[in-house]
Amino acid sequence: MGGHLVDRPGRVPPRFPQHRVEAVTAAMGEVLDAWEVGPGTTVICGGARGADLIGAGLALERGAAVRLCLALPPAEFARRSVDLPGTGWHARFEEVRARAEVEVLPTGAAVGDEVFVLVNAWMAEEAYALDERPRAVVVWDGKTGDGPGGTADLVALLGRDDAGARIRIIHPDPTAP
Repeated sequence: MGGHLVDRPGRVPPRFPQHRVEAVTAAMGEVLDAWEVGPGTTVICGGARGADLIGAGLALERGAAVRLCLALPPAEFARRSVDLPGTGWHARFEEVRARAEVEVLPTGAAVGDEVFVLVNAWMAEEAYALDERPRAVVVWDGKTGDGPGGTADLVALLGRDDAGARIRIIHPDPTAP
């Protein structure tokens, strides 16, 4: 489970604007329902605002176990990847964190934004340890990200699934090609 962060105000070009959260949530919910995610299912994600927290919240609502693999200690992670003034993302993060199994990448494992590359590899490894053909629902515009360890990196680690049986990609803008 993963994908784009909800955009900060003024992001140019917009990628996953706040006003698309409700539609993306509904689309992710449909995928989780189709896959019968619930008790006995483990969902792995990175915990960032947007796709991660939406998916984790939906999984918890369905009775699934959630494992948060944080790239940084919780307070620093929230500051860098969750907090967005004027929104409820931090509260959502704390709600999910309270109900999930939380693991943090060891301090010093990488320098700077490289922690996000490592956490993607770690999440993929965890997913493959649970299932040799893990499933993923990913909110992604199909483009490379703004820095290392983005959604494109995660999709590459999980392996492209053009038939859509294992990896469902939800575009944050349904009018895009």
